[in-house]
Amino acid sequence: MFYWLSTYSRASLSFAGIVIAGLVVWLAVNSTGNLAISQLQQTAQARLALYESTLRAAVDRYRYLPYVVARNHEIVDVVTGNGTVDIANQYLQKVNQRSGAAALYVIDRSGNTVAASNWNTPDSFVGQNYSFRPYFTEAFAGQEGFFYGIGVTTGRSGLFISHPIAKSGEIVGVVAVKLELDELERNWQDGGETVFVSDADGVIMLTSRGDWKYRTIRPLTDQERERILRNRQYSGQELLPLNMDENPSGEDGLLEIGNERFLFEVKPISGSEWNLFYLTPMDYVSERRTSVMLITLIGSGLIILIVLFLRERELKLASQRKSMEFARIQALNTRLEQEITERRKTEAELRGTQDELVQAGKLAALGQMSAAIAHEINQPIAAIRTFCASAKLMLERGKSENLGPNIEQISALTERMGSITGQLKTFSRKSTGVLEPVNIRAALDNVIQLLSSQLHNEGCVLEQSDFAGDLIVHADLVRIEQVFVNIIRNALDAMASIDDKDPKAKKRIIIDLSGTRDQATIRISDTGPGIGEETLGLLFDPFFTTKDPGQGVGLGLSVTYGIVRDFGGSIRAYNRAGGGACFEIQLPLMRGTQK
Repeated sequence: MFYWLSTYSRASLSFAGIVIAGLVVWLAVNSTGNLAISQLQQTAQARLALYESTLRAAVDRYRYLPYVVARNHEIVDVVTGNGTVDIANQYLQKVNQRSGAAALYVIDRSGNTVAASNWNTPDSFVGQNYSFRPYFTEAFAGQEGFFYGIGVTTGRSGLFISHPIAKSGEIVGVVAVKLELDELERNWQDGGETVFVSDADGVIMLTSRGDWKYRTIRPLTDQERERILRNRQYSGQELLPLNMDENPSGEDGLLEIGNERFLFEVKPISGSEWNLFYLTPMDYVSERRTSVMLITLIGSGLIILIVLFLRERELKLASQRKSMEFARIQALNTRLEQEITERRKTEAELRGTQDELVQAGKLAALGQMSAAIAHEINQPIAAIRTFCASAKLMLERGKSENLGPNIEQISALTERMGSITGQLKTFSRKSTGVLEPVNIRAALDNVIQLLSSQLHNEGCVLEQSDFAGDLIVHADLVRIEQVFVNIIRNALDAMASIDDKDPKAKKRIIIDLSGTRDQATIRISDTGPGIGEETLGLLFDPFFTTKDPGQGVGLGLSVTYGIVRDFGGSIRAYNRAGGGACFEIQLPLMRGTQK
């Protein structure tokens, strides 16, 4: 049942067991930690929502006061200098006692306090100028002021909420209420949880940890410090950073402050630039991970012992199975070697078949071009006969001094015949199968020169685009030339039905060369009837042909497709917009050879 155990030594099984046990312990500890963290995060989110609601309730309880007081006619009169200050003070004192706020006061357009609820106390705001406070400038700009800081008169921190006083559409003063949130902080501290609120600059202003108050969650910039000093927001406080390291050891959602590690959640408080942080100590997660690690280690140790015991039982049977397995593997190896040999033989045969098809295609092309080639050779031969007869006549008449021009003409004609036969010899040679740098322009020139007679005889005009550079590809010249011959001859066959006497119908073959940084593109188009949509997808299939029986076997384009693919390129056929078919060949350029 456990025969595989006998194939391993005791040391290897022990090592594997230790590795697997370590992996299992790691997975168990990690999954347990993730589960514990997920549970703590859910709890933290619920606690955050609760703390936010209590904070918002404490603020919203007094947020209406400046708005209501700003609409009292006595307050409007006193701030414009038409009312009685004592009446305004009494009114503010009465309203403030009912609301329970720390202070309620009125500021004129110059920033001076003209009336306050604490007018009769040593820390009275009356006569104090608060034009430097942001809540004054915000309210005087027509907005609600919202500012937390340490009072410059009382030295006690609080939240200042302000509202503009308007008369006849003009802002004439500001009403401000100060809330001291000490009781809220005490409730947070009594709860035994770690929670704090930071302002837009990252200064901790409300916290359940007294030693964190007026510390910053990040170092302040010079501009932030200058603004805080200008607003006298936290007078007398150093505003030192809390040395907070977020994501220690690359772990998301963790926070390290000093030697303490916390799982933290943060929630922006809507309607302000404050952030509410809730921190959960990681002790609970560490305890859960330790417990799971111990349990998993004990279980893994027992499993390793059981595996070693079973291994000893299977050791005897393993030797028998090993001999049987060895014989089976030997048979498989023999079969695999035979299959590899057969595959290599098949590949060699296929390569040879393709080469033979290329050569057969060349010979077939030569056979079809034989009439044009014979005509090309017969013309020089007839001329040579004429010149020879003329030379013989000159010799008989003793005019040997006039033989020079005749001999030069005969020499030129023999060179032309040699050029024709040389092209035939070059085209008919077999491919060596060796890939080398091939100039596409030179290969096309060879093919065009070879087919020029046939093109002329069939009344076909060949047009080439102007391309100044050279396109060098890694290929076999013989097979590349065969590709061009196949396509051009197919184009001639496609235009065979065009009437040469029709002035509107002209046989034309257009060759366009282009190149990018790493690719050469050759387009060979004709002015024939084009390719039927139903046959476009079958053009490159073996033995598919649209020609009449006896005119072709359907291997030319199939061989062409295989050659182009062997050189790492692609070929496709489509119909041109103006009529006729186009074959587009793309081949990779040799790096650093394009000119």
